Amino acid sequence: MKKVCIIANAGKEAAAELVERLLHFFHEHRLESNVCWEDFSEQFSYDEAVSEDTDCAIVLGGDGTMIRAAAKLAARRIPVFGINLGHLGFLASAEQNGIETALLQLLSGQYRIEERMMLKVFVNGAEFDTALNDVVVSRSGISRIIGIHVLVNENRVSKYRGDGVIVATPTGSTGYNLSAGGPVVVPTTQAILVTPICPHSLTARGIVLASEDRVRLEIGEERTAPEEEALVTVDGWNSRRLSARDRLEICKTEEKAYFIRLNDRSFFDLLHKKLEHQG
Repeated sequence: MKKVCIIANAGKEAAAELVERLLHFFHEHRLESNVCWEDFSEQFSYDEAVSEDTDCAIVLGGDGTMIRAAAKLAARRIPVFGINLGHLGFLASAEQNGIETALLQLLSGQYRIEERMMLKVFVNGAEFDTALNDVVVSRSGISRIIGIHVLVNENRVSKYRGDGVIVATPTGSTGYNLSAGGPVVVPTTQAILVTPICPHSLTARGIVLASEDRVRLEIGEERTAPEEEALVTVDGWNSRRLSARDRLEICKTEEKAYFIRLNDRSFFDLLHKKLEHQG
């Protein structure tokens, strides 16, 4: 490993001090490094901030920062190493305490690279975005219950009436999907999760699909007021309004995101620690 890029969430108070520590560490170990401040603006360009010869990106922030970085760097196959500055930090490779020890493991090759599947999202036939975490269709504005028809491989499966639907990857299973009562899935699994949000039915249940399945969501027509719209949000930041009869097509992409995981840190240990902390 010769060159790293530090991607820091500009909104995190602890980031500035940590960046200085990391720059000093990499200088001592004779690695080339540069810093990019992620402000989640449309002007921020990963193509300009992270050069092609970067061996890995050290991401400082919460899960949202890591998701955005990993998804944006996926096409160039640049893996991300996350240092948690957020709350749960399911995607982090290390916490703030003991960062130097974790980085020494990284430099000595005591890590593995996990490949994570992503989803391509189309709205009314036009490509919209790529999701590493989830695609959320929710009620918008003053709308009440929305109805969403779910089709898998052109076969009608269910109609959810409630606050919306989450279509998540295994990486996203520990995000909004978990809060909505969906299952936790090992992140390297190949699967697509469909989970209703606050369904107005005791029999409404989520579905776990094969990664090769194609999901279609169709917005129902029971709403009467024009302002009662739905909203599709990809990975928590890119949104678009939807109207009755709009449709979303969601399927697996060929691209994958890459996460660096230390060999002494298993998903199940992390899951136990995080869920125990929440309890």
